[in-house]
Amino acid sequence: MELDNYRFTSRGKRILQLAAGYGDGIICPHHLFMAACRESTGVCGEMHLYLQSQLGPDYLRQFEKHHQGSVDIQNIFEKADEKRHYYRQTFINEGHLIGSILERDNVVYDILTKEMKEAIIQMVCVPRDMIVHLETVKMKGDLSYKNSIRRAVYSDLPELKRFIQAEFGERWISRIDRLSSSGQLPVFLAEEEGEIIGFACFDMKKKGMFGPMGTSSRKRLSSAGKELLHRSLLDMAERGYAYAVIEQAGPIEFYEKTVGAKLI
Repeated sequence: MELDNYRFTSRGKRILQLAAGYGDGIICPHHLFMAACRESTGVCGEMHLYLQSQLGPDYLRQFEKHHQGSVDIQNIFEKADEKRHYYRQTFINEGHLIGSILERDNVVYDILTKEMKEAIIQMVCVPRDMIVHLETVKMKGDLSYKNSIRRAVYSDLPELKRFIQAEFGERWISRIDRLSSSGQLPVFLAEEEGEIIGFACFDMKKKGMFGPMGTSSRKRLSSAGKELLHRSLLDMAERGYAYAVIEQAGPIEFYEKTVGAKLI
């Protein structure tokens, strides 16, 4: 099993470590599923409580009695990496893993009802709204940014749309088109040598909602995303918002770690 070919979030790594305790070192897909339930933080915690309510407190025993998986674990990692690539994310997360297991492993598929599988997909495998208490952001104050972060002006929008189109496709272009040419824009840019490498917006869909946000694929391991998020939330706090709703957060663990966001 060549794990070196894949990159996992911190939660994903914890799931792998827990899974290694099953099956005498031979990890099967249902071991990963059990490990995700045992990891019990974030969406994994929600899944654990949900399955307890549906299958009883000892529900993991239904999976433990199976000693072999229906597909090779490498098959699951390959599918999870396809999902990561499709969503233009950097790391394989718990949602990519669980979604792949539900699609390809018969052990888990046969134990769960159709309704359970659908509930888990909505819980773990799709973007979720999150909420941030902005007082905590204000307490941190201004950070020492490593990147050039500034508020966008109207003349930046054509270049911003070209950046979004190249990095993310059409999905956010219409929101940029609806921005008013008067007043301060609720948009911040990260730049490197005058070139846009990331952006963050708020109040685009509804007041008090953060997003969309994105960084260049070559800069996703830099601090640009954290700095854009912090600067935008600080601006929202300065406008009098007590909370910000992060709309359809994909990298859930990133928001949990960076600003203490909670799932809604």
